Amino acid sequence: MPGTETPAGGTRATATFEISDGEGTVTVRKLVSQGERLEIDSGADSVTLDSLLLEALSWQRDRDALATLLSEESAAADGAAVAADPVPADVGDPVDDAPEVTVSNEYSLTTVRKVTTADGEGVELSTHGRGTAITLGVASLRELAAVEDTYLFSEWFRTPFGPEDTDLEGPL
Repeated sequence: MPGTETPAGGTRATATFEISDGEGTVTVRKLVSQGERLEIDSGADSVTLDSLLLEALSWQRDRDALATLLSEESAAADGAAVAADPVPADVGDPVDDAPEVTVSNEYSLTTVRKVTTADGEGVELSTHGRGTAITLGVASLRELAAVEDTYLFSEWFRTPFGPEDTDLEGPL
């Protein structure tokens, strides 16, 4: 239909799904425009993350590292809500009617999908090449959406290829 195409260089959403809890809904969208990004929109706040940042999130063995980082950096987000998220970080069943989204760049490929758990809906971020995954519930996604400067996640790139089996990072 004329006039409905995305102009060259314009951003378009290629997949969208929502997850909800008793406090509201978070919208997750894959955005494409000279690269791929994942937008997490809480209604009040929104953040876009590229595949490398999503992969770094998937490296975290649980949400405690994210909660600690948000608390220490005095970000607009609050790590306490992440730590209290009832959705388990390591489990979830895929939702059949929700799209499975891949976000990639020349360095990484992350799969994002909506999952359900006994404690609510979540989003699973997984990197098949690295074999890492984490599930983030609605509370965690709301806090991620409130992050104003994603540079704070660069802390996780001290070990650029992911977690290592060391005294500092613990066993794999």
